[in-house]
Amino acid sequence: MRALIAILAAAALAGTPLAAQSAADQSASLHPRADKLQPWTTRLRDAQPEDAFAAVYRVGSSRLVFVAAKHANTTDSLTFRLIRSAFDEFRFDTVIAEGFATARGPNPPNIFRYVAENGPRADGFVEAGELAPTALGAKAEGATLWGGEPHDLEIKARLVANGFPVVDLLGFYVLRTIPQWIGERKLKSADDPALRELVTKALAQNRDRLQLPPSELPGFDEWAAWYRRKNGKPIDSRFVTEEVGPLADGSFATNSIAYAVSLVRDSYLHELIVRHLAKGESVLVVFGASHLMIHRPALDAVLGAPCYAGADLAQAAAMCGG
Repeated sequence: MRALIAILAAAALAGTPLAAQSAADQSASLHPRADKLQPWTTRLRDAQPEDAFAAVYRVGSSRLVFVAAKHANTTDSLTFRLIRSAFDEFRFDTVIAEGFATARGPNPPNIFRYVAENGPRADGFVEAGELAPTALGAKAEGATLWGGEPHDLEIKARLVANGFPVVDLLGFYVLRTIPQWIGERKLKSADDPALRELVTKALAQNRDRLQLPPSELPGFDEWAAWYRRKNGKPIDSRFVTEEVGPLADGSFATNSIAYAVSLVRDSYLHELIVRHLAKGESVLVVFGASHLMIHRPALDAVLGAPCYAGADLAQAAAMCGG
């Protein structure tokens, strides 16, 4: 456990302790520091713990609990256990989840409907992944559930302004779903014949999300050709999850697209977290583990060092107050 805490602490920059301030003053004095977000590199990736973990911050009488999820689809995974433990040990006003936009509003009915339709099966498999315990926990606790993602059109505008063609964003949006489809057991691997139909549907959905015409990557063959141009190989069993990672120093062309998308997403998420904390709210964030590694220096710059970092939220509650 001490080694894990040391790894996490190494990613942080020194912050100003808030203990001497009143709770009201602490909230009022919070200002985002997105400039301190850490680039996702192979070095930072290799420093990340192998399984899920968390960081807990004191903000006056409020708490920020950031669960760094290892994306999982089983109820007995550490990710699921940490999320359940967060609700058991702490009280939250706001829960921020990965995978859908804040623009959908508070407690979006379609998210709860999706979770209800894709919740735990008899064997413990959960197609909705960690969104299921996150959304259901928020509902049971009476906390407000928000998506932690910017609107897709905001991401599109930012990337186009930085010189990325929209076809790359569309192609990447579909590509990044392959690990999710494998986790949901819709695919065995990227050479599964089912990939063609999944990609075709995803292209249509993402063209609509990004307000692109039907001529942009109109079908699977065009998308597969785009992928070959980018990563220099056909889409087949050689596909690896790292190809969709936002590695600033990654070896795949799609890493640069992922990194550009990540910059927009993480800047947005950081400002969203600080905005809710500044209102005096206690906040739970559930995002992929890489996001916490990226966010640690920025959060530490705003909030000071966490009162706990590790994978035992019962211990965190004892150290930080529930």
